[in-house]
Amino acid sequence: MKTYVSVILCLLAVTASKAQVIDLTGTWTMFEMAYVTSEGTQKMTEDQMKANGSVTDYFFMAEGKFKMTSNMSGSGTLDTYEGTWKFAENKLTLTLKIGERLMDVVWNVEFKDNAMNLSRTSPDGSMTIINSFRKK
Repeated sequence: MKTYVSVILCLLAVTASKAQVIDLTGTWTMFEMAYVTSEGTQKMTEDQMKANGSVTDYFFMAEGKFKMTSNMSGSGTLDTYEGTWKFAENKLTLTLKIGERLMDVVWNVEFKDNAMNLSRTSPDGSMTIINSFRKK
């Protein structure tokens, strides 16, 4: 019985040491975006974003502070939004101050090929947005 318990503890230790630790702190820049609807997928590639001068950067800071800068809102300017971030169970919650209002934006997160893929579906299910970021 003692040997059996020792083997289980050893396996748990090895499994825990191989668990992926995700460090979001730092600057992440969007390099690809897609809109998926029942009519198909519209995609903007990294080359297209560069050619258009399109920029979106996420700044994940210590103590859950967050800032986003982007020129993709259609306003023609570089907009900045600040707030907080929280990552748990493959969900990223950004709480942003937009005007005088705080708004939670919840993304599903997948890490693949050194990229962070954020996706969310509209409340009516008609469209899914997928944004891909690389850490600078």
